[in-house]
Amino acid sequence: MGIYNLLFTTLIKAGINFYSTLPCSYNVEFIQKLEETINQSNYLRNIKKELPSNIHHVPLVREESGVALSAGAYIGGAKTAMLFQNQGLGNMITQLLALNSQQEGSYKIPNIYIISHRGLEGEKIAAQKPLGKKTGNILDLTDIKYTFIQSPSDLDKIEELLLEYDKGNSIAFLVAPEYEQGPLRLDAKLSINRKLQGATFPSINKKATMSRYKAISIIMNLVENEYIISNIGHPSRELHQIKDRGRNFYLTSSLGQSYMLALGFALSLGNNSEKILCFEGDGAILMNSASLSLIPDQNPTNLIIIVLDNGVYGSTGNVPTYALNKLNLGAIAHVYGFPESKIRIISEKKTLRDEVEFALTHDGPFFFHVLINDFYKPVPIIPFSAEEIKRRFMSNR
Repeated sequence: MGIYNLLFTTLIKAGINFYSTLPCSYNVEFIQKLEETINQSNYLRNIKKELPSNIHHVPLVREESGVALSAGAYIGGAKTAMLFQNQGLGNMITQLLALNSQQEGSYKIPNIYIISHRGLEGEKIAAQKPLGKKTGNILDLTDIKYTFIQSPSDLDKIEELLLEYDKGNSIAFLVAPEYEQGPLRLDAKLSINRKLQGATFPSINKKATMSRYKAISIIMNLVENEYIISNIGHPSRELHQIKDRGRNFYLTSSLGQSYMLALGFALSLGNNSEKILCFEGDGAILMNSASLSLIPDQNPTNLIIIVLDNGVYGSTGNVPTYALNKLNLGAIAHVYGFPESKIRIISEKKTLRDEVEFALTHDGPFFFHVLINDFYKPVPIIPFSAEEIKRRFMSNR
C-alpha cells in the first residue's frame, strides 16, 4: 500500500469526513482514492437509501481558502483535512495563525494538513528547495504539530499525531515524495469536449444612499434563527451592536475568507435547510474572487452571500477599491459560475428587504451585490475573544 493510500485509509477510519485538496504531482493518489470512495458511497446510497454518504471533497483554487473552508466545516461538526504541496504554506500563514494556532487572538480551530514535502534531497527543481528547507519552521511558527511520513512503516506516527487533533490541535503530515518512482499523472485525453459558460451582464448606474449600518439593520430585522457569518472589521462590529446573538460568527482576521468559512459551514450541515447569511465586503471579494467558483460548483442551497459594497476599504481608512467604479462584482460572480437568476443588484432599502425575504424561503446559493455609501458609524470593538466567538457559535448550532 502506498503512503498516500495508507494515510487516506487511516484518516477515514479515524472519522475524517471533510477534505479539501490542491494537487501536487506526488499526491494525486490520495485524490484518486478520495474520489473513488465518494463515488462508491454514492452508489451504495442510491441502492439503499438508508446508507448516507457523509464524505465531502472540495477541490480548491487557493491554499489559504482551504484553511477558512476547513474552519467553517469544523464549527459545523465535520472532521477536516486539507491536502496540498508545501509551496502553498507561504500563502497560508495569516489564516494558520488566525484560525488554527494556539496563540492569543486565534480561534484555535483544529485542522489536519497532508503536505507533499517538496525540496528535499533528490529534488531536481531548484525553485522547490527554499520552501522545502523552511517548511518545518513555518509549521513551528503557526503552532502546528507535525511528523515526517516516509514509508508505510510510519503508521504509528500517523495514529499518534491524530490523538493531538482529537485534543484540539492542528497537525500536519509531511510526506516525502517518491522521487525515484516519479510523479503520477492522470491519463491524458487527445480529444476533450469542453463546455464553457458564457457571460452577459447588464451595466449598473445607481445612486448609493443606504449605509452599511442601515443595510445590516434591515437584514437583521428579518433574521430569526438563521446563522450569520460576518467579515472582519466594522461589518462585524456593526452587526454586534445591531443584534448580537449566539448564531453570529464574527471573523476578526483573514480578509477575503468570510465566505469560504460560510461555505465550509454550509457544506458541513449537509441537507440541513437552515439558512446561512454571510456578510462580505467589496475589498474582501476582490482579494479572493477566484474562490467564488467553489460556491456554484458545490451548490449549497442554504447559503446567501451578501456583499456590502461601499467602494472603499471601510475598516482601514475609506481608501477606494477597484469596485468603486467600472468593476462590477455581480458580473464577477456571474463569470465564476453564479447563474444570473441567483444574483441580485440592490441599492434601495425596500428592494433589500424584499430580496432577503425571498432568499430566506427559496433555494440558493444567492449572491447579493448591495450598493451602499461609505458612511462610517463609530461602534465599539466586539467584547469577545476569538475563542469565545467560536465556542458560543458552536454551542448554538
